[in-house]
Order: sequence, then C-alpha cells, then structure tokens
Amino acid sequence: MGETFVVVDFCSSKIVTFIAEANNELKIKFWGNEPVDSDTIRQGQVYNLENIAIKVRKTLNEFAKKSKFEPSRVFISFADPEAEFITSIGMAACGTPENPAEISEKHIEQAIKNSYAIKIEEGRSIAQAIPVRFNVDSKTDIKNPKGMLGVRLEVESALITAKKSSLLNYKKALEKTGLIADGFIYQIVAQLYELTSKEEKENGVLLIDIGRDLTNYGVIAENKLLFAETLPVGGMNINKDLKHYFGVTLDKAEELKIFYGRDEYDDEQELDFLNSIFPPGRVSRIKGELVVQYITERLTDIFEYIKEKLIQNDLKDKITFVKITGGTSEIEYIDRIAENVFNITTEIYRPNEELEELLAQNNIPPSNRLSSSLGALLFAYKKLTSNQNSSEVKIVGNVKGFLRRIFGS
Repeated sequence: MGETFVVVDFCSSKIVTFIAEANNELKIKFWGNEPVDSDTIRQGQVYNLENIAIKVRKTLNEFAKKSKFEPSRVFISFADPEAEFITSIGMAACGTPENPAEISEKHIEQAIKNSYAIKIEEGRSIAQAIPVRFNVDSKTDIKNPKGMLGVRLEVESALITAKKSSLLNYKKALEKTGLIADGFIYQIVAQLYELTSKEEKENGVLLIDIGRDLTNYGVIAENKLLFAETLPVGGMNINKDLKHYFGVTLDKAEELKIFYGRDEYDDEQELDFLNSIFPPGRVSRIKGELVVQYITERLTDIFEYIKEKLIQNDLKDKITFVKITGGTSEIEYIDRIAENVFNITTEIYRPNEELEELLAQNNIPPSNRLSSSLGALLFAYKKLTSNQNSSEVKIVGNVKGFLRRIFGS
C-alpha cells in the first residue's frame, strides 16, 4: 500500500478534490469537481467557509461510501492576486579553506532554512519555497551539491508569500471537513513544473492559465523558476464586456464567447445559434465580427500586460515558447492572439500521452479547465515520491521533512 494523500484545488469557478495514492506510480482513487459561485470563492479568496466545506465534504463522503481512508498528507492548491514572488539567498558554512568539508544533507537543510530568514511584510507568510540553484564556493548552478567538498554552500530559493489570513481561511475551510492541511501549492508553479516538457523548461517557457476571474502566469528557463504571478482578470471580464456592448445577460455573453471563439463556422450555423438564444428582433443586433473584436482586444490587453511585466523583469529574452491553458484557452484562436503579442511560438496546452492515459483510466475529461488541478496533483505526487525516484522538481512545502522530499536519503 502506498501513501494516501488529498489535493484540494481552489479554482475560480470550482473546487476540485483528488484522493490519490503515491506508490511506484500515481493512483487516483477518487476525484470530485464541484462548481462554486463568486459568493463562495472570488478571485482566489475564500468568501464562504461553510459552502466550501459542503463542496469538499460531498466528494469525501462519496468516496467514504466505497472505502475508508486516512490521508497522511493534505495539500491546498491556490491562486491569489495578492501572492508575491520573491527570491532569497541562504548560506551554510561547510569547512575551511585548509580543510574543505563534504556537503551533507544537514548543510543543505541549513542553507535552505536560512533562505527563509528574509524579512517579509507583516501579516504575510511563506506559502511555498522552491530551491532554484546551488553554488559551492566558486562553482555555480549546481543541481545537487550533496557529497561535494567545499567551504561555503549557497542556495537561491524562490518564495511564494501570501497573506496569513488568506492561507488560514483555506485551512479553516478544510478543517470543517476533518481535513488538516499541511502544505500549500501555488497553482502556476505546479503547472510550470508538471505541464511543460523537459525541453521547454530548459529552453525557456511562459505558461499562461486564464480562468474565470484570474490569470496565472509564470516562467521557467534553464530548469529554474524565474517568476510567477496571479492577475485579477480572466474570461469573465470578456463576458462583462459583451454584456455591456450587446445588452445581454452574462450567461448569453458566455454563449457568445464560446460560439465566436471557434475558428470556423458558416452563416447557417451562426444564424441557427443566434436564433436559439435570442428572440428574432435581437438577432440582427449581434455582429459576429464585433464579438471577435472584443474578445481579441481583451485577450490582447492581458497578454500585453504580461509582456510588459516580463520586460520589466528582464525575462522576455529568456522565453522561447508560450503555452496557454485554462478555460479561456477554449477560444480556438487564442494562441494566434498571443503569438502576435509575444512574437514567440505559442500553442494551446494539450496533455501528453502519459497524462492522457491516466485521465482515461479515471474517466477524467482532458479539459484545460482542469489543468491547475492536474498540475497540483502531479506536483504533490512528485513531492511525496522524490525520496524514492529522482525528480526534476525540487520543492519545499513546509520545513518538516523537506530535505528527504527534495533529495532523498
């Protein structure tokens, strides 16, 4: 029997819960996808603890009818526009110039712990930390320094900080279901590591996830996490524009976005679609080319903002590839809009063969609306099994036991 763990992903419009087993391979024992409204979760923030508990408890109760389980780990996957990405340096003395010492796990642990010793704004805490590079004396960019001889070990860590109140609200919501969470996963970090290829991570990839009311994006290059951020805009902003321009409800605006987000449709299909959702007098007021224009303008605004942020952080030239996921990536020409902005090869994310097989085995649709949840699940699995199998993902979720999960023993 492997280690049973739970991942709860707080998305813009849903809560996805996975109950899984970490052994020689990942086994999904059960999963649930419960929709939530903006009165429950809004832009990544908890607005109703009890509603969240009801949604998660429903999944847990359905699984409990089939099997008893005691999860050893519970992970919260989240996105938050108030989360911040910062880097920090930690150091550990290992020996002397006359007598260099062999770098041990304790040295690595001390260096990583020291990288946490950074002054952050009051009321915030470190939600997740990822060592991105090690240096031993004059040697730089070392993947694993264990066993090397040196005088001084240095680590650069990428830290995700968030408001303590936000993190505690996630935990409190789960406590109402009996789950005690002991680790946080920032959605876009998990997606960057788990939903991009080894080549993309090496050569430089920008991953963008556009959900209902949030856009997550981040950069990995040379296998190092370089940046991550959440924006308080998403597909709903397009819907609100369409609602305003055409005087329709938000539900109708969503239908317009879906239909005119297609690459191909003929006049007959367009007329049938419009007649199916609008009274005859309204059909003539809906101009398809204007819908496409508004969709394109709003998406261009998002991509232009991201491009400017990359330029500000000297990251634009480190990217050779752009991937787009999330529910809004169902707009079939979104990759071309992004490519026009970034002038870099862009594609809409698709699961690889291995993940497709896992999804098929568990009757999980291969939808980009689930990409953050799947990224978190895979990330948690790698975290739990990195002591058994070498992993590209070197992560720290909390201090206790983190070294074993990074390098193994």
